[in-house]
Amino acid sequence: MIARQKWADFAAKASIQPALFDATVSEKEQPRRRRPGSVKKPSIPERDIQRQILDGLATHPLVARIERINVMAGRLYGKDGKPSRFMRSCKSGRVDLDGFSVTGKVIAIEVKRPSTRNKLTDEQRTYLEQVKLAGGLSGVATCYEEAAAIVEGRNG
Repeated sequence: MIARQKWADFAAKASIQPALFDATVSEKEQPRRRRPGSVKKPSIPERDIQRQILDGLATHPLVARIERINVMAGRLYGKDGKPSRFMRSCKSGRVDLDGFSVTGKVIAIEVKRPSTRNKLTDEQRTYLEQVKLAGGLSGVATCYEEAAAIVEGRNG
């Protein structure tokens, strides 16, 4: 019958497995470090915020219809390949999300990332003010909670 070994017996023996790395190499060569401020912080793209807000407002009980407005601009070309005229789908300053509530109020929401929240163009600012003066619901949102506050009239 073999006597049971104690943990101290294992600790006294030399290690069976070789070292995974050479300690002398790691002492000499340090990892290269970046200069402070040279690494960009991760940021969420505006399209992902738009999608989240659009999906949330589509099921909101006060929203009858909400959709994304795409402001497109470009030059048309004729069959001969020559440029003919410049076209724009709507006036500049149009907001990202547009719709109306169940009570008939117009909803206009400009979607921004949190870092660019206050960077509205003059045309966008004017459009949001016009909607608000006409009795609609308008504002800037960086997340669904802010968009819901605009729709519910809690955005101040």
